[in-house]
Amino acid sequence: MKNLLSILLFLIPSVFWAQTPTVAIISFDANQQELQSHEILELLRMEVSKHGKFQPVDRYEIDEVLSANEMDPTKCFSQSCLFSAGKLLNVDFVFTGSADKLGDAMFLKIRMLSVKNEKIEKEIVMEFLYIPQKINTMVTILVNELFNVPNDEAIVNSLSNKESYESAINNPQYQRLNLSGPRMGYTFFTGETANILKAAKSNGGYDALPAMFQIGYQFEAQYLNEGKWQALVEFIPLISGFDQGLFIPSVAILNGIRSNVNGIEFAIGPSFNIVKKAEMIFSVDQNKWVIAEGNVGNQDVTTRLDSRGKPRFTSYVVLAGGYSIRSGKLNIPINAYFIPSKDDFRFGISFGFNIKRN
Repeated sequence: MKNLLSILLFLIPSVFWAQTPTVAIISFDANQQELQSHEILELLRMEVSKHGKFQPVDRYEIDEVLSANEMDPTKCFSQSCLFSAGKLLNVDFVFTGSADKLGDAMFLKIRMLSVKNEKIEKEIVMEFLYIPQKINTMVTILVNELFNVPNDEAIVNSLSNKESYESAINNPQYQRLNLSGPRMGYTFFTGETANILKAAKSNGGYDALPAMFQIGYQFEAQYLNEGKWQALVEFIPLISGFDQGLFIPSVAILNGIRSNVNGIEFAIGPSFNIVKKAEMIFSVDQNKWVIAEGNVGNQDVTTRLDSRGKPRFTSYVVLAGGYSIRSGKLNIPINAYFIPSKDDFRFGISFGFNIKRN
């Protein structure tokens, strides 16, 4: 009895193994430089193997047997060649495929041929967007179709429908770009603000140039990121005026949009700082602004920038744009900004660096 059981246990797996059809995945033809035929052929072999419906012949055996019979598998695409190769390899089925670019579309085809019946058993042809970097996903979709395995419709749609929204699936160049890091540059003042900065301290000026060095740090967080674009919030604390013996703190909170592909970005948001201001009136006799003291009667009092005044909290709107230079993992963001106001405006340029990329 034990001997009989041992024989059955030995024979049963052999019977099931013998029932599994054998297959040789012979060739794949690609007419574009970005598509490597040998790589796609190997992808096709792996995808067919994963389904477990066939017993595939090893690629080295295919090359050895066909080469011994003076057949080149890389040029074996006709039915006569494929049937001959299948008989030499003693398999039930052979596979071949092709990828052809037409305009901005790519047509992928795989064929399963029966060696015994010398006919095409099944053929699958699908049209995709031309995205060579996603060829592995496309091959998976085709093989699933061949074996009647359901595909994820969202993935199929994103790779085949031009009108589908852009995402990381159909834009493989996408890479979230994070530019958090130090910032430094110069800001330039115009109009009345420039005049006050240049004025003598005895007159409420700063005895300074209307251009100041500034240094700070940019913190940022992305809250939307799809395909080529991301939306982000930037928090940028800065200190200005070190080069002229001044200490002017400020912080900007910008909301922007940035390209993940080339680093171009645009942003807008408020900036807050603390500067000294005083309530002043214009003295006709002295032909200049003077600090308002005591009873000024019906004269107009204006709050103006003045080094003799008290620290006050002020706010502005910042319009900014930039571009990121990349060298390997190093990012060098360069930004320009513009700050309009009622009487004048200021503008500036800054740059920074980081090696962060998520």
